[in-house]
Amino acid sequence: MNVGNPSNMERVRAVFPQVDELRHAASAYSVSEEAIRDRIRKDFDRYGHIWCPHTAVAAEVYERLPAEQRAKGRWVLVSTAHPAKFRETVEPLIGREVAVPEALARLFARPVECIEIDASLPALRGGLGVAT
Repeated sequence: MNVGNPSNMERVRAVFPQVDELRHAASAYSVSEEAIRDRIRKDFDRYGHIWCPHTAVAAEVYERLPAEQRAKGRWVLVSTAHPAKFRETVEPLIGREVAVPEALARLFARPVECIEIDASLPALRGGLGVAT
């Protein structure tokens, strides 16, 4: 979640009205690209499971948690994308092709349509055909 977005921060504050509550409930970690690549390789070798880069971040953070913190309860790593979405990144790391699910293959087969616009709200509105 991008807490820098005002609407996201409003949602977070609705759940944790006091900043101290939020500080107690949440923490943040930084994971380098090298660590992400290493986690994809290691966990494929160890478990035979293929992570997308985003999920590899969660797996890496979990591995870094102190054992006593991990032992406090059950943990869930939430996968945000299929690794086939990142084939050019993942396949060289695991040394094999990533199978593409049928639904994702249909999306990949669709034509790409894009236009370049200025980095401004009026340009975005115009690109979306929204009246200003």
